[in-house]
Amino acid sequence: MYQEEQDDIPTLEQDPPDLEFILKAAKMAEMEGQPIEQILDPNELALYKAYTQEEEPVESNEHYANLVDIIDKTELSALAQNVCNWVRFDEETRSDWSKRESEGIRLLGVSDKVSGGATFDGASTVVHPLLAKAVTEFQSRAISEMWPSEGPVKSIVLGEKTPERLAQAQRVEDYMNFQYTEDMPGAFEEEDNLLFRLPLSGSCFKKIYYDPLVRKLCSRLIEPSDFIVPFSATDLASAPRYTHRYREPFNTVKKKIAQGYYAKPKKLTKATNELFDYPAVKTEIDSTEGKQSIGIDDNNNTILEMYVDLDIKGMEDVDADGIPTGVALPYIVWIDRDDQEVLRIQRNWLPEDDVKNAKVNVTHYRFMPGLGFYGYGLLHLIGGLANSATGSLRALLDSAAFDNMQGGYRTRDSRIKGGDKPLSPGEWREVDSSSEELSKAFYRIPYTEPSAVLFNLLGYLDNAAKTFAGGDIMSGDSNPNAPVGTTLALIEQGGKTFSAIHKRLHVAHRNEFKILARLNFEYLPEGGYPYYTQAGDQNIFPADFDARIDVVPVSDPSIISNSQRVMQAQAALELAEKHPDKVDINAALKVMLQVLRIPNYEDLLKPNEEMQANQQKMVELEMALKEAEIAKLSAQSEELKAKKAESYLRGMFSAIQAAQLVATNPAITTIADSIFYSAGGTDQNEAPLIQAPQQPMQEPMQEIPQNTSPGFPANPVQPVPGPAMPEQAMPDVPSHGTGRGIETMRSDG
Repeated sequence: MYQEEQDDIPTLEQDPPDLEFILKAAKMAEMEGQPIEQILDPNELALYKAYTQEEEPVESNEHYANLVDIIDKTELSALAQNVCNWVRFDEETRSDWSKRESEGIRLLGVSDKVSGGATFDGASTVVHPLLAKAVTEFQSRAISEMWPSEGPVKSIVLGEKTPERLAQAQRVEDYMNFQYTEDMPGAFEEEDNLLFRLPLSGSCFKKIYYDPLVRKLCSRLIEPSDFIVPFSATDLASAPRYTHRYREPFNTVKKKIAQGYYAKPKKLTKATNELFDYPAVKTEIDSTEGKQSIGIDDNNNTILEMYVDLDIKGMEDVDADGIPTGVALPYIVWIDRDDQEVLRIQRNWLPEDDVKNAKVNVTHYRFMPGLGFYGYGLLHLIGGLANSATGSLRALLDSAAFDNMQGGYRTRDSRIKGGDKPLSPGEWREVDSSSEELSKAFYRIPYTEPSAVLFNLLGYLDNAAKTFAGGDIMSGDSNPNAPVGTTLALIEQGGKTFSAIHKRLHVAHRNEFKILARLNFEYLPEGGYPYYTQAGDQNIFPADFDARIDVVPVSDPSIISNSQRVMQAQAALELAEKHPDKVDINAALKVMLQVLRIPNYEDLLKPNEEMQANQQKMVELEMALKEAEIAKLSAQSEELKAKKAESYLRGMFSAIQAAQLVATNPAITTIADSIFYSAGGTDQNEAPLIQAPQQPMQEPMQEIPQNTSPGFPANPVQPVPGPAMPEQAMPDVPSHGTGRGIETMRSDG
């Protein structure tokens, strides 16, 4: 059953082909002082770290680390076998569901495999497009509402709307729309496929998860036949387990082992029988695309990803006293089905959750609520009508064929050249019999033309299905000349079924966005993550996804089509025209232009004259206030300059007086220096204003003229003359301080 054994798994003893190049490039980068992250791509970098024992954890939180290596091997072996058995049991309980899904795909008329109808050669195998039309109309209507061009996400602020929270909400909205429209691979295609499959099957599932290879959050539509739930499940939150079965290329499995996301099993082989346990629904889908498996070149391993509550030995839940409680805890288990090897076990509750409730990373979309776990689709609701319409259409076509191409019986002895070869149009063939003999030799069966009753029955079935699917009023069959109110009432009445479905889609979308927001909080780097919008480069942080911001779909659950928006905007515009004193016509026109999705619609709106005059007055008032403020500041500046000039002159005059006093009495130089420094002066080593005499003073100091100018300090007290100092006791003129020059408190003004 297998071809390739454990030897294909990269190990430290067996290098992959490009490892030598990677090691040389890393060595050169180290010699040049260049980070290896700049020269190696993510896959090469991960392989380099794996071989140099520098591998970092894939998850940023150790809470979600792989637990395989710390669990007993015997426990792992028993767990792998249990998971495979649970999946097989759960699959058997829904065998009828799987059979009905296959029949529903055939009713779309896109497969060569058909069921029912006549068995004679040339019988009609056409399928009435009733079901395909209903599915296509729903998909085309829903995709435009659920996924507008700017993105499907809208954020709202919970609580007080502060500028900080509004900016945070805008970052969250921009980043999540960037994820869905640019960053997550295939997000739109997955949504597009979901909205086509959902009306047919009634249930679809979408998973948001972290991909360790691309190192991004990804969105993935799960084929309903590959999402397996137990018989007793009613919803995902309370289900004892549920499993996502998918096929992964063998090389991808090896990459995840090399990166440490999967544990290294003791045995891992390449599958050679991929069709073993292959879902019948997938086989039917492959036939619609004209595909069939003719070889084993894909080498896809079947992975079972089970969300289940387990009481693992050695990792039991304990109470406050450390005693095991016996309560099973939620985990995610990855199993290779063919080898029954456990590849990964991960905790499935939030680190801060003391109750340890299971996280749900899968969103269940329902077309119509069912009586159990699965929802109902058009296959369940109008599948009988589609079958009957197909049978009626085939009967009409077969009847027309018999009526147009006559047939019957002929005698054995009739002599006709050419035998049983049919006549071509316009051909006259020779015979060896007379006309009388020919008329006796042939008997024509009296086929009737197609029944009018059967034709009317087909029309009835078609109208009944269209009415149920809600496509009559929504497809544009209403009266274009009817009043707006009448048309709105018809749209509301005809679209009630779709409106209810749209609300269920809205709720499911909101649940999906909440899952993505939570995973952003868990996986975004603390230092922020850059992203790009039309407004420029931005950064998003994990803290932005806190409880203050909620994310909701941008779609309006009360609006089922853009036509309904146009009708509502038209009604508002008519009210504004009839009651201009109560309804703002400009606001109504703005709403209408927005609904029509006209780009740069603001340029089309003519500003109101009164509003324009008020705006002009506001501009003039602001200009006057600015001019008055400038004049005030200018006057204050001139006054400050005058005060600085006056202060400077006073300081210079006082400095001159002090210099004259020191010059006539050098003995007070030391005292002047102390006063000078205590006043905050600094020595600039400049020449003194007045040179001190070289000889000791023999005469008393002359009287300094009294300064009587107002605002200037008074002259210092005249010193009392003392005895003359001998020449040898005369102190030298100091090389600094007041003897060398005095710096007054300067002003930069």
